[in-house]
Amino acid sequence: MKNFADIKKDSVHIGGRIVYPEQIMMLVADINYTTIYLADGQRFMVATTIGKVQKTLQVHGEFVRPNKSQVVNWAYVRSSTSKQLLLKNNEIVRFSRRREKSTNIINQINSIF
Repeated sequence: MKNFADIKKDSVHIGGRIVYPEQIMMLVADINYTTIYLADGQRFMVATTIGKVQKTLQVHGEFVRPNKSQVVNWAYVRSSTSKQLLLKNNEIVRFSRRREKSTNIINQINSIF
């Protein structure tokens, strides 16, 4: 069992909840709300923009934003092409046209795979 100090150090506070970043598989935007999908199949919605949540998670792992409405945790990516990511739950996340051409995304993919 983790003690309180470990919980504070390893977790993030998102929309009134305490979550471990390594459990977050994906974020999906819906205007000013963000749905957070966890690896165990749970999901919850918070009244925070996806940009703010992504900024909170930046220091906690490899999160990438392949398009305007989604952020993906690289730990849950099974494979990738220049146009899409295949997640471990068999969901396909497509890159936006602008980001699919971005060398930044391609370099991130190559460094992980």
